[in-house]
Amino acid sequence: MEPFVKPLPDGRTAYVTPLINAFGYLSYTAVDEDGQRITDGPLYDAAERGVAPGKVPAGCTHLIPGLAPLWFTPGDVEQLTALGEAAKAAFEASAEGRRLVAWRREQNERTKASAARTAVLSSAEGKVLVARRAALAAEAAAVLDVDEDQRARAHDDEGGDPGIYYREQQPANEAAYERARDALAVFDGEHPQIIAALREQKAEEVRRHLEFD
Repeated sequence: MEPFVKPLPDGRTAYVTPLINAFGYLSYTAVDEDGQRITDGPLYDAAERGVAPGKVPAGCTHLIPGLAPLWFTPGDVEQLTALGEAAKAAFEASAEGRRLVAWRREQNERTKASAARTAVLSSAEGKVLVARRAALAAEAAAVLDVDEDQRARAHDDEGGDPGIYYREQQPANEAAYERARDALAVFDGEHPQIIAALREQKAEEVRRHLEFD
């Protein structure tokens, strides 16, 4: 792609080329005939950027800011815009551009899913149901903790009695655990939206951990 060529007041010539970064955003870079950087950045409308009219060169409307800003006339802007659009089209057709489109689509879907989860879990009813499920899960975990403690005590060399554990405590604990699991299964069956939202939330936490680990 041929750069846009613009003579400068100091006698140099600026060669302005559009650039597309990894996120698909357009900017421009300008170098002189020796390849020395003049400035780079987006093309701004001077009025929208709040540049005082007295600081705008005659006939110019847009600029690329910098220590030595480049100013452009409406005709220049038309040519630069065409170059920028061509660069964006080439990027979007490239493998990198297609990956970016797919990534943005995935991010959009994840944002929508997150909003849906939040709506379900943060509603008044959702908070009550989440708390109830947490309590049911805690009850099941508590039975396992008690069983582990009783088993350890039964096998203690100082006064332990494995017979009592295996004849009485273990069967009772197993029955209690089955009841706790059944209660949890009934709850999950009655509230599929809550369970789906909790599972999606957990999966999203895992994905984020893997992304930033």
